[in-house]
Amino acid sequence: MSTSNWRPAPDLRREEIGFSFRGTEYLGHIVAPAESAGPRPLVLVIHNYQGLKYFDVDVAEYLARLGYVGLAIDMYGELVPADQRTWPTDTSRIEAFQETCFKGMVACDHDFEFFRALLGEWLDLGLSHVTVDSSVSAAAIGYCFGGVAVLEAVRGGLDFSGVVSFHGLLQTGEDGSPAMFGVERPPVKPCDNAHNVNTIVLIENGKDDHLVSDESKQRFYEEMDEAGVSWIFHDYAKTPHGFALPESLGPPGHLHEDADRRSTMSMLNFFREIFPGVPQNSVGHNAAGTSIPA
Repeated sequence: MSTSNWRPAPDLRREEIGFSFRGTEYLGHIVAPAESAGPRPLVLVIHNYQGLKYFDVDVAEYLARLGYVGLAIDMYGELVPADQRTWPTDTSRIEAFQETCFKGMVACDHDFEFFRALLGEWLDLGLSHVTVDSSVSAAAIGYCFGGVAVLEAVRGGLDFSGVVSFHGLLQTGEDGSPAMFGVERPPVKPCDNAHNVNTIVLIENGKDDHLVSDESKQRFYEEMDEAGVSWIFHDYAKTPHGFALPESLGPPGHLHEDADRRSTMSMLNFFREIFPGVPQNSVGHNAAGTSIPA
């Protein structure tokens, strides 16, 4: 299933790539510009709490159409089977779906070392791909849970030139949070931070996001400032959590076109900064279907 409605682009190169990590199989999708474009910078795409699905692959294609190599990565593997990551049309299956996806999320965000190590494996795999210019530090973008992931990449010292969080939480898997969907949160396994001060952090946040409090924002500002990490924070007025996700994803999708358009344009400008000299194509709309001015 896809919501992209793009014209065919047979010259784009598409491939499934994956690996085995600590006993679990992971499978992602890479989309790259035409071979004539030569190697291009890598951008990881990190899914929301539902896991890797069609929307994330559409985002990777959007990035490839822009002129970058998009790699939609899988952070759940077999914990959340690939055919169980889209919102059920059968309402009787919703509770089990929520529980399964939440278990996948908790397995990552309550074990910081595992979370960062898995992100590092994906980064290494992407940089080794023939379509990628490995001489350029990669970027990463993430939605909701994926927004948490890009910040963990920075805290873990991974080599990214820049990361973008779309309606992501600012702190990771904190103790004391209540159970959700019948899943108890295990004790957090923290590890030492090694913030990469060469990474620029761009936060695209809805002002009415119930998951991002003013106290959470302040802690984020202080953490990044103390670590010496450069950051940009955009709040979008009257905008909720999930503003960049299409409604086809189910209730997690609360697409607000104005905020989605402006945050996408912010990302495009950011990429022109961190990937200077790399031609950026004009693409009429993003993966959610929101029109983007040339």
